Amino acid sequence: MNMIEIKNIEIYEYCLLNTVTGDKEFLEKPISKGFKGSYFRDKNTFFAIYPTMSGPHIFYKDVNYGIDKKLTIILKVDGINRNFKIIEYDMDINYIESKYMGIDSWSEEADVDVFYMIAQNYKEDNFYNKFTLKK
Repeated sequence: MNMIEIKNIEIYEYCLLNTVTGDKEFLEKPISKGFKGSYFRDKNTFFAIYPTMSGPHIFYKDVNYGIDKKLTIILKVDGINRNFKIIEYDMDINYIESKYMGIDSWSEEADVDVFYMIAQNYKEDNFYNKFTLKK
């Protein structure tokens, strides 16, 4: 299964991503129900995290990476400027804080920032439960 459906948690856009070729089709509405994984995109970056049978995987610069608790994941915040790193993968992504931060009182940063969500949760068992597909 090379095609995955993922969701941009910031703007409620959907994407069909071929994890082998990197081909993407952006959609306004989901094709299927349920948890799909998440992605971020701006003019320079496309980054996705999605569930697999072996746990969470990242798609970045046309490469698939596994995530585990042994990785060194760092998120640096300087005002609205953000920097997300995974040291072992030499991954270094600069981006701007979501314009949707603080729009409503019930949303938290992890609801609109996929990098923040990963950095805060990748050491937790329930993160792996969420990102592991069941047979």
